[in-house]
Amino acid sequence: MTPNEALNPLRSLKATFEAMALQPALLWGGALLLIFIDQITGVGFQFTEPALRAGGRELLVIIIAGACVVGLGSFLLSTWLVSGLFLNFRSVAWRGEPTEGGLFDHEGKFIPLLLTRMLVIIGSLILALPGAALIALLAFAGGDSLDSGSPLAIAGFVLAVIVIYMLILLLVIGLAFAESAVIYEELRPTEALKRSWSLASGRRWRFLLFFFINGLFALSGILLCCVGVFATSAITRLATAEAFLQLTAASRASSDGSQPAQLD
Repeated sequence: MTPNEALNPLRSLKATFEAMALQPALLWGGALLLIFIDQITGVGFQFTEPALRAGGRELLVIIIAGACVVGLGSFLLSTWLVSGLFLNFRSVAWRGEPTEGGLFDHEGKFIPLLLTRMLVIIGSLILALPGAALIALLAFAGGDSLDSGSPLAIAGFVLAVIVIYMLILLLVIGLAFAESAVIYEELRPTEALKRSWSLASGRRWRFLLFFFINGLFALSGILLCCVGVFATSAITRLATAEAFLQLTAASRASSDGSQPAQLD
């Protein structure tokens, strides 16, 4: 399998679904639990606007503090769970059996993965800041034209925002495989970031296509009475692990001339 084939989103989704079907209780249950935990992170902040309208500062402080505590707890729990889930996915895909430690055994990767995820957040913000600042500058510079509703000014601003947003995505997406690098290759946080960046080098548009199709597939679950988005998101979450395993196998094979192992 070539690196381009490894990043084929349709192939990856299909292979991920087939692997999950081998151990549905473990992999489907674990992935759905992970998605649910990740969703909890921002739930508390949804109540800040009603608290502001109510005019209760004390209530607002309590809600923000509670949201921060819940968000931090869910982030830590998600970090704990994702290692065990990804390790079990690889074990099931390769051997047809789960790991001995089970879903909640992170195999000592919790701390490095936690640091990596924090660095990814910080790195993504740093990479996105120049583009975001440029968007703000364009809005400020063309404020009068935009306020007047000039079609040419509006079209130019929208086009500039789209171009800048695409560039931001291409930069940020280079960090997308960092957590997989920690889990599967036991790299330190900074090494994992470099590993993900190097894998994306020369393939950013293909990375962008991979995650765009995965995002569309995840959103398609809304058509299934809305709750279906949890099922589609569960598949796309593990599809990242599947693509990383295939991509790294393909990269090693291309460097030494051997045939990479297939997940299926």
